[in-house]
Amino acid sequence: MEKIDAIYCDFDGTITKKDAVNTFFEMYAPPKWLDSEQLWIEGKISSRENAVIQVGLLPEITEAQLNEYIENIEIDEYFLDFIKYIKSKNIKFTILSDGFDLFIYKTLQRLNIDGINVFANHLVHKNNKFNIEFPYYNSSCDVGAGMCKCSRVTEKKFCYIGDGTSDLCIARKANILFATKNLQKYCNENAINHIPFNSFRNIIEVLEEGKII
Repeated sequence: MEKIDAIYCDFDGTITKKDAVNTFFEMYAPPKWLDSEQLWIEGKISSRENAVIQVGLLPEITEAQLNEYIENIEIDEYFLDFIKYIKSKNIKFTILSDGFDLFIYKTLQRLNIDGINVFANHLVHKNNKFNIEFPYYNSSCDVGAGMCKCSRVTEKKFCYIGDGTSDLCIARKANILFATKNLQKYCNENAINHIPFNSFRNIIEVLEEGKII
């Protein structure tokens, strides 16, 4: 394996056990959100367009309801150990998400994790209503994401950790790729080199071998 200069990681379904965005819509949005989701899956609308439609469907939700939801977002049992390990090795670590920054920041705060760079779509919650902004949108994004992951990578040699559709483009560019769930299936079907993982314990074990950092 070749040495890498930084680690980039997805959030929903990778750091979290379930997709925190989809679970949120399942709990609070009317069933119509699934119609938009299907259009996105079929490639008829972009991820950005899908997010705008789905966020627009959300009813009024109080700050207390929002915080209660975020408090109950489950993360991988070994993620804290992973963060402790990479900090001990001074490895640059960045979260790249086509989900909501509000969920990410509040989850990191709850876990007492600081010093992590985060790039994600900006979810605004004001007067119990939601709006979404795309500060990292790139019209040239190969997968039409609201947050173009490839455009945020600054190192020539990097590791990526992911699980799904928003990772398909960056997965092909990573020097070292850890893949799980749908991303792992995609890699297997398209002969993309990757290291399968079930939890961050598996990733720690590979890093401890000292072959890539």
